[in-house]
Amino acid sequence: MKVHCTLVLATAFLTLRAHAASPIDCAKITNATERTICSTPSLLQADARMTAYFEIATQFVGMGVRGNLYDSQQAFPAVRNKCGTDKACILAAYKKQTAPLEAVIANVKSHGPF
Repeated sequence: MKVHCTLVLATAFLTLRAHAASPIDCAKITNATERTICSTPSLLQADARMTAYFEIATQFVGMGVRGNLYDSQQAFPAVRNKCGTDKACILAAYKKQTAPLEAVIANVKSHGPF
């Protein structure tokens, strides 16, 4: 029973993690904001950068901070989608979302994970 519970929790965590860091799938656009992102190379780059930084940053923080980053990442699409098709607003949302991830990476870079 203990092994079963561990497997269920691990599967749930991996599903959450994959969902939290998933980049936009331009083949499955669901709204005007995503359409704008998919048709704008700089916004696609911002999305890819955020996703990559999230994957890196979450490897170097404790569980509490990691949980906060996951929560923020899951809430991000709703925040970003409030921009509609305003490219400047979308880019600003990505920059704001990416900033804490960059801070984690900069901290590791300057102090090391050791």
